[in-house]
Amino acid sequence: MLRIDTDQLIEGVTVYRDEDKFWVFYPLPEQPRYRLDAQGRPSFGFYKYRFPVDRPDGKKGGGFLIFDVEFVVDPAVLQKVKDALTDQVAAEAQRRGMSPVPEVEFGRFTYTKGTNALLFPQSMVERFVPNGGKPSLVGNMVSAFALELSPEGATFFEQAMQSQGGAVSVIYDLWFWAKLPEVRVSAYWNATKFYSFYQTIDIEWNLWSEDDYRETLREQMIQSESMSITIDSDAPIEPKVRESLRSWAQKALEDAVQRNMITAIAPVPADQRDAPDGIENVTRDISSTQISSVYISFREAQTVEWNAIPQGILANITSLKDAGGAALKWSDYARTIDLDDPFFKQLRVNTYVNASFDELPIHSVEVKLLYKDRPMANLTEGEPEGEVVMNSPDDVGKFATYVEGDNWKYKYSYQVNYRGVARQYQSPEIETNEGTLTIGVDDVGLLDVNASAGDLNWSELDRVAVTLKYEDDDVDPFEEQFQLTQAAPNHQIQQVIFQPMRKNYRYQARYYMKGGKEFQGPELEGRSRQLYVNDVFDGRRTVSVRGVGDFGAKISTVFVDLTYEDAGNGYTIPSGSRALTAASQFFDWTFPVIDPDAGKITYKATVAYKDGTNQDIPETVATSNTILLPPTTEAFLEVQLVTDLLDWTAVKLVRASMSYADTAHDVSTAKDFIFSPTNAASQTWKVDLKDRQLDTYKYLVTFFFPDGRKKDVSHDTHERSLILDPAMV
Repeated sequence: MLRIDTDQLIEGVTVYRDEDKFWVFYPLPEQPRYRLDAQGRPSFGFYKYRFPVDRPDGKKGGGFLIFDVEFVVDPAVLQKVKDALTDQVAAEAQRRGMSPVPEVEFGRFTYTKGTNALLFPQSMVERFVPNGGKPSLVGNMVSAFALELSPEGATFFEQAMQSQGGAVSVIYDLWFWAKLPEVRVSAYWNATKFYSFYQTIDIEWNLWSEDDYRETLREQMIQSESMSITIDSDAPIEPKVRESLRSWAQKALEDAVQRNMITAIAPVPADQRDAPDGIENVTRDISSTQISSVYISFREAQTVEWNAIPQGILANITSLKDAGGAALKWSDYARTIDLDDPFFKQLRVNTYVNASFDELPIHSVEVKLLYKDRPMANLTEGEPEGEVVMNSPDDVGKFATYVEGDNWKYKYSYQVNYRGVARQYQSPEIETNEGTLTIGVDDVGLLDVNASAGDLNWSELDRVAVTLKYEDDDVDPFEEQFQLTQAAPNHQIQQVIFQPMRKNYRYQARYYMKGGKEFQGPELEGRSRQLYVNDVFDGRRTVSVRGVGDFGAKISTVFVDLTYEDAGNGYTIPSGSRALTAASQFFDWTFPVIDPDAGKITYKATVAYKDGTNQDIPETVATSNTILLPPTTEAFLEVQLVTDLLDWTAVKLVRASMSYADTAHDVSTAKDFIFSPTNAASQTWKVDLKDRQLDTYKYLVTFFFPDGRKKDVSHDTHERSLILDPAMV
C-alpha cells in the first residue's frame, strides 16, 4: 500500500512510494483526458442536426456531444517516470546491499469512492445526460458524458472545440486507501466543573434582651477545560503532511468532544437557602464535581482514506495527435445530420367539413382518400381504410401513409347526402398534396347566402328590392327576388345545386325612396355567404382640380364650378363654386355615386388676372378625373436680345424699344431695354399671347455714338432672336 508522505513530482506526475517494497510506486495523473483507443484516437463524437419540419416550439434542430474521459498517465510520460525512478531504486538497492536490483513496478490505487462533474456553459445545453456522477473506479477510471445541445449550443461547441484551448472541464473527487507516515498522533481533551456551597445559621432567642442571628455563607464554582494535539515521528515530517494530520486529528477530536460534552452545574436555588421554621441552628454543606476526558491516538500502522481532486480542461480535438503523431481532424469526429430521412417521411391528412350541419340541409359527407390508388390508412378508430363519414363540423378524419418516391400527392373524393332529398352529389377524384383537407360550404353542392342590410339610410329609404341569380354548367338556372326593409333587414337563401359553387352569384338592387323616387343599382357579383346590400350611393368618385400658371405675378383667382350627371339614374350633383388662388392652388371634390363607371363631369371657370382682365372658360366635359386650370396652351412670345456684336469703343449706348399688340383680344404691351458698357449682358423679353398665331412684334433700336450721333432701326418681325448691331438694317 502506498505511503502518503512519500510523494514526489516527476514529469508532472505525482508519484507515491509503497510502504514495504521500495521498488513499487503509485503514479497519480495530473488531470483527466479523453479516453484513447490503441491508435491514440479519442472516444469523442459531435453531431449537429436539423429537424425535417418546424416544431411548435420553433426549434430548427440542435446537437449531441458524447465523449469518454479517463484518469490515466500517458504511456510515453509513464515511461519517462519509470526511467527516473530506476535510478532511485538502484541507489536504494545498493544501500541495502540487495542484488540483483529489482525492476521498477507500478501499483494501482485502491479507490473506495469517487465522483466527477462536468463544467460547461449551461445556457447552451438543452439537457445534460447524467452518468450517475461517478467514474468507473476501476481500470482507467473511465467516465462517460453526453450533452444534448440547443441550436445555439451546437454552433457554439462546433466552433469552440476546434483550434487551441477547450470548452469543457472535468473534475474528479477521489478517495483511496493510503498508509499514514510513521508518526504518532495523540489528541487529548479534558473538562472539569466543580461547585461548593457551605452555609451555617445560628439563632439565639432571648427573653429579656434582643435576639441573636448569625449566618455564614461560602459558595464557589470552578470550571476548566484543556485540549492538546501532539504529532510525533521518528523521521522528519513535511509541513503539508503535518498540517493534514493535524486537521484530521482536530476534526476527530471535535467529533468526540461533542459526544462527551458535560452539562452545566446549577447552583443551590434561592428558596433552599432560608432557615427552616422552628430550627435555630442550620448547617448546609453541598459540593458537586463533573469531569469528562477524551483521548485519541493514531499509530503508524493505521490505514486511512485519502482524498484527491484532480481536474482540468479537456484539450480540443484539433490540438491532439494520434499514436502515429498525425494531427487529428475535426471532420473525423464531427458530423452534420439532416434528419429529413425519406424512409421515415409520412403523409398525414386531417379532413374537415366547414359547414353547419344544423343550419344547412346536409345529412352527412363521406370522404375517401387514395394514395397511389390504394386506400390510405385510417387513424380514426372504427372507420374503414381510406374512408370517413362526417356528421358534424366537429368530426375529424385522420389518415396517414408513408411517402414513396417523394410523391406527396394523393386523391380524394366525397359524397354529400342531403336531408329530405334523394339525390346526392358525388365529387370527381381530386388530386392534391394538402395536409389539411377542408371541404367547405362551396364544395358541398349548396348555394347558401345570408343577405343583410348594410350601410342603408332608412331615414330616406323605404325598401330595397334585390334580385339574386346563379348560373353554371350542369346547374339549373336559379333566381330569387326578395325585399329588405328596416323591419326585416335579413333574408336567407338556400338552394341545393348538386355542384360545387364554382362561380359568383350576381345580384342587383332597386332602391325605393320615401319621396317616391327610384334608383336602380348596378349589377354586382359576390361569392361570400354573407351578402351586405349597401346604399345606392355606396360608390365614391373623386375629381382633382389643379391650378397651373403664374399665380404669383399674373393670375389672381380662378373661379370653378363642377357638375356630375348620371342621366341613366336621373342623378345630378353640383360642386358649388370653388376658387383657386396663390395660397390654395388645388382642391379635391369627392361625392357619392350610384355607379362609379357611369355619369360625366363638366366644368366651367372664370380666370381673373392681376392686370384687371378676365377670361371665361366655357362649359367643358372633363376627359379625366384631373382638371388643369387655366387650360395650358403654351401661348407666349419670348425674344432674346443679343449684344455679342456691339463694339463699346464705337458705341456709347443702345436702347431697344419692344412692343406687341393684339387688338382683337385687347392686348398691348411695350418695354425698353438699355445697354451700355457697364450693362452689356444679353436680355430676354417675354409676352403672353392670347392668340398663338399672332406672334409678330415691333422693335425700335436706337444707337448712340461717342461723337453725339444716333441711329434708329425699326422693323416688324416674329424672329425669336434680335441681334443688336449698328450695321443692322
